[in-house]
Amino acid sequence: MSTGGASATSPERHEVVIVGGGIAGLSAGWRLRHRDVVVLEAEQRVGGRIKSEPRGRYWLNVGAHVFGGPDSCTGRLLDEAGVQAAEVPGLLTGLALNGRILSSGRVETYPFRLPLVPRDRLALIRTGLRLRLAVMRYDRVARPRPGEPDARRRLRTLAFLGNRSFADFIGPLPPDVDAIFRPTIERSSGEPEDVAAGYGVGYFHLVWNRARGLSRNILGGSSTLTNALAQALDGRIATASRVEEIAQDADGVRIRYTQGGTSRELRAQFAVVATPADVTRSIVRELPSEVEAALARIVYGPYVVAAFLTGESDAMPWDGLYAMATAKRSFNMLFNTANVLRVPGQPREPGGSLMVYSGASLARRLFDAGDERIVSTYLEDLYDLYPQMRGLIRETVVQRWERGLPYPRPGRYRLQAALERPLGRLYLAGDYLGTWYTETAIETGTAAAAAIDARLGPVR
Repeated sequence: MSTGGASATSPERHEVVIVGGGIAGLSAGWRLRHRDVVVLEAEQRVGGRIKSEPRGRYWLNVGAHVFGGPDSCTGRLLDEAGVQAAEVPGLLTGLALNGRILSSGRVETYPFRLPLVPRDRLALIRTGLRLRLAVMRYDRVARPRPGEPDARRRLRTLAFLGNRSFADFIGPLPPDVDAIFRPTIERSSGEPEDVAAGYGVGYFHLVWNRARGLSRNILGGSSTLTNALAQALDGRIATASRVEEIAQDADGVRIRYTQGGTSRELRAQFAVVATPADVTRSIVRELPSEVEAALARIVYGPYVVAAFLTGESDAMPWDGLYAMATAKRSFNMLFNTANVLRVPGQPREPGGSLMVYSGASLARRLFDAGDERIVSTYLEDLYDLYPQMRGLIRETVVQRWERGLPYPRPGRYRLQAALERPLGRLYLAGDYLGTWYTETAIETGTAAAAAIDARLGPVR
């Protein structure tokens, strides 16, 4: 695209403008790469909340890290873009509580292996059984049905146990049992008292049902995907371009944005608005009142993330682990992002990469702290969990996400009709339109692009 701008009387014109260079916008751009399309991204980089940095054979990941399988919209995009992904071989259900680490075995055995008093052990068994039954129901509800539009599946999934919170659904718990379940819910960026029950159940479905969850890593780091999509749009992405206004008129769509301190304008036949819900609400003019009200009710929670490059030369006790919930710690979750590279029966390569993150209230406590304090706080807990880690940390990267994830509160499903209603020449895309994170973002970006492509007709 032109970087010099156009005059106020003769703005630059395109078939499609995509506002937002995260995974939803890039997916739309990929689908429309044969068209006259441009992408406007407010930040200096594309990728949104997908962010990783290569470090030799490893990578440091500080954003989205697990992706859908071969039959998902994500899987098809990976295949088209020539990006390799692999099933995570390690345990997804590790748990650390009161000095005990469970990094092997089935979750059904955990009540008998954790240091709990008898009353708490019984409460954990009862709650686990109730949650297991709910996960089975969720699996049936969320499963794709032949010929069904993705939008209908999204609504059905949102409506599942959608009228009360996860805390109400699960009931009062003893403190140690609450500490077991809370980290898994807080990894959604919301508290059990805030998120809809079905959404919380869906998180356990992700880790308990590997075949139908998000259980693949992108080899080389998550940014390998967004970089590949951006490369296909080389020359048609403008970063540091903050959109101020999007408006429709009889001639199409007008987009006013600021780049390098200069106000510019584009015109397009269609636009994909792939920005967070609050940004979409602030920049799109004359939205229908019900759409504006629905966007205003989308809630995001924060994350604080740290990635660690490690320098071990021998096997480590976390090698067989991918994900571990860490109760009563400064971070909710520990991820062994090098696990996907560990091949059973093959020599163990030196070094590794780990990631921890704090969501919801844990993130708020740390969000305004300096990087040094965040790192020291995290390392104190890491060393307590795994004393073998002392002296192995070679590099640390800290990332704060103010809008970590959108999470549905009770009643969220009632907003879906407004969020997915036709908006003329505008199409909304993003993870806030569903509950499957990167999959929802890719799905909605791809669908928006396909609808626009059909309306534009054959390429001339």
